[in-house]
Amino acid sequence: MNFLHIHTHSHFSFDSGVPKPEELAAEAKRMGMQAIALTDRNKVSGLLLFYQACKNLKIKPILGVELTPRDCENENLVILAKNAEGYGDICQIVSRRNLDPKFTFESLLERQWQNLIMFTNHPQVLSKILNSPNRGNLYGELINTSEITTKRSKEVERLCRQSAISTVATNDVYFLKKDDWHIHKLLRAIGLNTTLSRVTQKDRASMWSYFRSRDEMFRA
Repeated sequence: MNFLHIHTHSHFSFDSGVPKPEELAAEAKRMGMQAIALTDRNKVSGLLLFYQACKNLKIKPILGVELTPRDCENENLVILAKNAEGYGDICQIVSRRNLDPKFTFESLLERQWQNLIMFTNHPQVLSKILNSPNRGNLYGELINTSEITTKRSKEVERLCRQSAISTVATNDVYFLKKDDWHIHKLLRAIGLNTTLSRVTQKDRASMWSYFRSRDEMFRA
């Protein structure tokens, strides 16, 4: 069985991601992965650098983005492009999200996006969009990095079983090595304009949100 990282953040996720896009690509190559996705939060700024780095290393770049609602940064919807048309759709969606004050996931998914794949680890998001025209491209995301993500994943898995929706396993990567966790926490404190001691578990990723190998993911 193979495993690819399809939910990763670079330093273009300014207040949380640690590695450069090129470093993510290089780590995937080092681990023998044939493809990798970049899904920075509400931004596509790093995708061209990422694309070129992957091409140079002869691995497949999967272009994506992690969207959050304008009024709730703790919910998300990850979107991956199936092809060049899908990349254009992602650019359009990100512009809409950042410019339209009325943007919601429900309004986004009123139309069908045939060139995109979507998944979420948030049961409330999944329940809202299960019956959208994009149901055929929708997956539940299973993450096992903390009590919070594991609890959400169990609920997501239950909803997916009830609705005959497939699931995908990710690690929601924010840094390359476990030792880089302190850098991620520092970035979160800066982004929240607070001190390290006041950054709660809900405000940051866990120490397990690093670029785990295929074997580590199978054991998780």
